[in-house]
Amino acid sequence: MLSDHSGAARRDACQFAPLIPHMSHFLFIAGALRERTSPESAELQLSAGIWGLCTSLIRDNLQKFLTPESHGLVYVLKEGIRAEFAIVSPVQPFQALDELLKDELRTEARYGFVRVTPIRRWEGNAPDCQLLLQRVLGIEEQSELSRRLSLGMHRLSHEEYKAIVDGLGPEN
Repeated sequence: MLSDHSGAARRDACQFAPLIPHMSHFLFIAGALRERTSPESAELQLSAGIWGLCTSLIRDNLQKFLTPESHGLVYVLKEGIRAEFAIVSPVQPFQALDELLKDELRTEARYGFVRVTPIRRWEGNAPDCQLLLQRVLGIEEQSELSRRLSLGMHRLSHEEYKAIVDGLGPEN
């Protein structure tokens, strides 16, 4: 006999996305803002232990696909993939930030945020990272990769995530 998998039991067991059978990971793009550069934005968010959700589409997709095992990679414009983190909370509303972070991250986190624990960092090289992403994601045209990166987040399968991390090599 199969165990009880009612909706209530699943909700009680996990605050993330309990109905998604496969693990999802995410490639986040640290955008350049009026207030700060892409590297500054990434560093500010990582040092605060959060990653901001700058669009409703990113928020909605994270709410749908986030699992307790999800990780994120941070792509910094003109530098490449710079960091890896574990996502340690479900999507939180902007209002849950403390007052200082609300002021500092009002642009990056306007649609909410997730709490993160940094795992490792790399010295990015944009051309090498772009080639790695094109190969792993099966994207032939640089313009298509640029289009996807401009969306601010790209969902990765566990296999894609592992291939990217392996391709980046050890932390530096």
